Amino acid sequence: MASARTTDEEFIEVWNRLGSAILVARELQMATRAVMARRTSIENRMNIKLEAYNDQRKRINIIHSDDKIRSIADIVGTVIVFSDAHWLPGEPSVGFQALLKLIKKLKPTMIVANGDLLDGGTISKYGPEGWQTKPSLKQELEAVQWHMDQIVKAAKGTGAILHRTIGNHDIRFEKRLAGLVPEYRDISGTRLSDHIPEWSVSWSVMVNNNTMIKHRFQHSGIHSGYNNVLKSGISTCSGHTHLLQVSNWTDYTGRRYGISTGMLADPRSQAFDYIEDNSVPWCQGLAILTYSSDGRLLPPELMEVVDGVAYFRGTSV
Repeated sequence: MASARTTDEEFIEVWNRLGSAILVARELQMATRAVMARRTSIENRMNIKLEAYNDQRKRINIIHSDDKIRSIADIVGTVIVFSDAHWLPGEPSVGFQALLKLIKKLKPTMIVANGDLLDGGTISKYGPEGWQTKPSLKQELEAVQWHMDQIVKAAKGTGAILHRTIGNHDIRFEKRLAGLVPEYRDISGTRLSDHIPEWSVSWSVMVNNNTMIKHRFQHSGIHSGYNNVLKSGISTCSGHTHLLQVSNWTDYTGRRYGISTGMLADPRSQAFDYIEDNSVPWCQGLAILTYSSDGRLLPPELMEVVDGVAYFRGTSV
C-alpha cells in the first residue's frame, strides 16, 4: 500500500494493528518521520489517540501450509525453543520444570517443541538392549500428553503460539502404522498430532524470513550448528544432536546464528541406555530467541542445567 494512496482510515487501521512507527513505515512504504507526522496530524484533526506499543510487544502471525512441510511466522518478542524431550513416565526433568518457570516469567510470543517429544523405544527399528523392559507405547504417549498439557497450562493467558516440529523419533508413531496397517490411514488416533491437538505441526517453521527452526538439518555432529548457519544463509535453530550451543557467523550479509537447542530430557534417562555409559557432550537445556520490533533476531540466549540446577542469565531458575 503506497503512502500517496493511504487514507486516514487506512492509516489508523495499520497503526492500531502494528502500533510502531517503524513497522507502519515499512508496511506503508513511508519514511519513519513521515509516519510520525501523519500520526500527529490525524490525532489533532480527529481528536483521537493512536497508542504506541512498547518495542518489545508481541506481534503474532503464523501461516501453516496444507502439506505441513513449512510454517511461516511473522512475530516480535520471545520464542522459547526446546527439543529432544524423549518423555517417559516418571519424575519430570529439571529442564522441563525450568521450562514451565521460564514460560511464566518471559511470557513468550511462541513456544516451539522442536522434535523428538516421543522416544518410541518399543517401535524402534533397533532391538532392545538385552532383556531390558521399556515403557509401552501407551505409557510413552500418556507421558507426552501430560507434559505437553503442563506447557499449555503454563502458557495460558500469554497468547503464545504453540507449535511443534517433527523429529525422527516422533515419526516412528506414524511410520510404524503406515508400514504395518496402511488401511488405518487418516483414522483418528493414528497420528501423534491427534493426541496433542493444541499444538500446530510442521516439519519446519521459518521466523521473520531470517531464522529456520527444524529438528535436524543435513549436518550432524559437534560442528552441526556451525555448518548449518554457514551453508543455509540465515540463522538456524535445531535439535537432534543434544548439543546446547550457539555458533556465530558474520559475512557481507550480516550477523547470523547457528543455535543448537540441547535436550530437555535428562541425559541419564533410560531412553539413552544405548550410549553404554560413555561420556557424551550432551547438555540439558533449551534456547530463548528474541526478535526486535523490526523482526531482527537478537543474540540468542540459553538455559542450561548443570549438576542438577537450571541456570538462565547467571542465576538459577
